[in-house]
Amino acid sequence: MASRWFNSCLFLLFLSSNLWSQENVKIARGDFKTGIDIGFKEAWSSIKEGDKNYKAGKGTYDIARDHYLFANQYNPENPQLNYKLGVCYLFTDDKYRAIDYFLKAYTLDHEVSKDINLLLGESYQLVLEFDKAVKHYKLHMEVLGSEDQEVYQAVLNKRIVECENGRKMELNPVRVILKNLGESINSKYDDYNPVFANGDTALYFTSRRPFEKSKRNEIDNKYNEDIYSSSFSKGTFSQAIRLGKPFNSPNNDALVTIAPDGNRAVIYKGHIGGGHIQIAEYDQEKMRWSKPKGFKGKLASKQGETSASLSSDMTELYFVSMNKELTLGGKDILVSKLNSKGKWSDPVNAGNAINTPYDEEGVFITPDGMNLYFASKGHNTMGGFDIFRSERKDDGSWSAPVNLGYPVNTPDDEVFFITDQSGSQGYYSTIREGGLGSKDIYKVIYLGAEKELVFKTMEQLVAGPGPTKTGFLTLPMVRTLDSTFVLKGVVMDTIGEHIPIGSRIVFTDPLNGRVDASVASDSITGEYTAKLPGAKVYGVEIIAPGYLYFLDILDLSLENSDQILERDFYLQEVEVGTKVVLDNIFFQTGKAVLMAESNDELDQVFRFLENNPGMKLEISGHTDNTGSLRINQRLSRDRAKAVVDYLVGRGISPDMLVSQGYADSQPVESNDTTEGRSQNRRVEFKVISK
Repeated sequence: MASRWFNSCLFLLFLSSNLWSQENVKIARGDFKTGIDIGFKEAWSSIKEGDKNYKAGKGTYDIARDHYLFANQYNPENPQLNYKLGVCYLFTDDKYRAIDYFLKAYTLDHEVSKDINLLLGESYQLVLEFDKAVKHYKLHMEVLGSEDQEVYQAVLNKRIVECENGRKMELNPVRVILKNLGESINSKYDDYNPVFANGDTALYFTSRRPFEKSKRNEIDNKYNEDIYSSSFSKGTFSQAIRLGKPFNSPNNDALVTIAPDGNRAVIYKGHIGGGHIQIAEYDQEKMRWSKPKGFKGKLASKQGETSASLSSDMTELYFVSMNKELTLGGKDILVSKLNSKGKWSDPVNAGNAINTPYDEEGVFITPDGMNLYFASKGHNTMGGFDIFRSERKDDGSWSAPVNLGYPVNTPDDEVFFITDQSGSQGYYSTIREGGLGSKDIYKVIYLGAEKELVFKTMEQLVAGPGPTKTGFLTLPMVRTLDSTFVLKGVVMDTIGEHIPIGSRIVFTDPLNGRVDASVASDSITGEYTAKLPGAKVYGVEIIAPGYLYFLDILDLSLENSDQILERDFYLQEVEVGTKVVLDNIFFQTGKAVLMAESNDELDQVFRFLENNPGMKLEISGHTDNTGSLRINQRLSRDRAKAVVDYLVGRGISPDMLVSQGYADSQPVESNDTTEGRSQNRRVEFKVISK
């Protein structure tokens, strides 16, 4: 179907996650002017530029926010301006700052907008402050008229149930590591919908980043969708590139699944009315892809289809459809089977065990055909889309879906979950603090259940290839192995001439947490030899005095176990002046009160200091350049002291720690961009003696 460029896109399914569109509250010139002429002209000009980008849609909220922040320096007490800043932060990069501005707007004027309590409820839900979220949802219900109450009571009640679900899941987190795929894949724009091909050596995904001829979508003012690809080798993704024809067009395009043989690709094509999935085939003789063609028969409905997944034997097609004749409500997962004549059967609903009256999305059937992953706004979600897994029963039906739990899921949207061929790792799209932009693609590494083993806890700082990262790991006790699979290599210092390091190396199975091997590298040569049970994916942990703790994934699933493999590892030495950013430290909004989510990261620092008793650290707090310097100085200082108090409370000597607040005086990135400001707001430690 021919379409104009402002066609519907796969990502627009997320727009329905909010109950109402935000109000375009008016900032009155007379109310904004404080009586002081100095700076007013420039501030009012920024208000007008901000309003223009705010009205245009979410795609330019970041531009609107920056104009509003400039105007806010002139008059920070205007309730309408604070409301709009809250909206901009809520839909860009910082939910905590959204709360700050919404609360200020609410304090200045309880009636600043009809939806102020709704937005406060949503903001608190997104940062896991569920009691406050419920309070504001109930307040919002009270201000609704009788007609609106009848329409929206069920929706608000669902939000309250989501908060109850979230509270339970937060108290019982699953043991996983979430790893951002990095700048070669993700950008400051939305990146999502990962699809592996060619034996997990190629990754396709959808991005809304701009290119030379890109256009903005009229519905949300973000750039149209395009398909990007990256090769994957030895644990590293190459820099992603935008595909050409026939995959991409001036309209919205997304590759949603590719056949295991690599010769057929299912592509989402957006149009004004919605969108449909089409299939392209690879011509081996001409060595090129055909132009995508629509599915025939009832696989294509007037309402449209979105994501899809082919079984490994290419006989089952699971896809998401809005077909009103077959769905239970919203978007549902349908299934069609290939018959003996090579024709796809009429699709049927995957059943009410899977589908709900709410939307389902991002369906994926695992390579063994035994598990179905999908996103849903129904079942026991903690907010937005959550990822669920269902197992195939002996009779071919699907079991009741299980929520993958927190922190895989959050009250925000998680969607497009897939696994690699081995099933040991997952990949999906989510928004996380410290990410590169809005939606990023993350790897999910499972650590197994603690109850299965006797273990001791090793929570350490982590260093590995690329930027310093942090994580925690529970290491089970070593057991004797009988194996002939051999891995050899050297552990070295990353500085200078690669000095050999004596260390302990532990190889674990990420699926169940069992130790498959524990060996030592030679203190003189740095060499090690490990016997492993086979060619698969391993978690690798390396401990060496005076070095940051190393944690990463080693994928040997495609290697020949008959050969001796070689892998070298590089550790980062702890020197005086070494700085480490603590990515997962969270405080109550606008306060220096640590939240429980910070405990894992803080305990890593505790273990690090336990193993390095002669070391002294400076714990420092940092902010961006928005807001009052006086307030930022005090807040950064108090937050650093809160971290020190926690560590001293755990038993660390006060002589090993000092605290300092630097406000915005030590930026690591430019404060002119959203991602720069996000990175500048941080807590870090610096080694000041050892």
